[in-house]
Amino acid sequence: MKTLITGGSGFIGSHLADLLIKLEHEVVAIDGMSDDGSAEFLESKEIKVIVQTVNGRGQAFRDAFNNTNSDVLLFYGPDGNENPADIIRFVQKFERNENTGMVVARRLGLGAVNKEDNKLIKPRKWVNISFNVIANILWNRSDYIYDTINGFRAITRDTWNTIKVDTDGYTVEYQSTIRCFKHNIQIVEFPTHELQRIGSGAGSPALRTGLVFIKLLLREIGISISKIFKNKQCFKNVK
Repeated sequence: MKTLITGGSGFIGSHLADLLIKLEHEVVAIDGMSDDGSAEFLESKEIKVIVQTVNGRGQAFRDAFNNTNSDVLLFYGPDGNENPADIIRFVQKFERNENTGMVVARRLGLGAVNKEDNKLIKPRKWVNISFNVIANILWNRSDYIYDTINGFRAITRDTWNTIKVDTDGYTVEYQSTIRCFKHNIQIVEFPTHELQRIGSGAGSPALRTGLVFIKLLLREIGISISKIFKNKQCFKNVK
């Protein structure tokens, strides 16, 4: 299997790439112009590094697939809250079921640990659960997916080409889950322990990010409604 990881240049990402090489997986890394010397580390291991020229999380994933012939794209953010040891579990899920289109490391549900679990008030976790419930009710016709948003996931090239992700920023993963639901593409999850981020950053701004997610959700609902009306019109024309 040819595995492509994003966030490959960076201390954690570069050592993750080294691990995959030892496991005999071909690795290509895409990076947003890091300057900590990890790109040179990767190149010393004869790993191809694709430098992102246009900013944006979604654009990074598009650049990744457009510049390689990788079978699978792994969404990996080397900020410390994703456990590199879980990488092998992604590979195993794809190898055990060739029909799997996407694999998600879930922070919610039985056996999983969310970084807010030790807090009394859990705003991010509760908001994530709300978005999960809405997406599952509206579009999922298979097993319930507990974490529709987590960025720690992997997707096959065929799935990526089918769902045509066109958003950017932190909504990329949510849109990819929704569109897998719409196309009835199999999603497999496994429980993970979400770690604390390295440094003092708390991640994306909660309120602004929430509004962006709502905007994406409304857009996807609008697309679904539009498709229903188009299908009804086609049916009328056939009759």
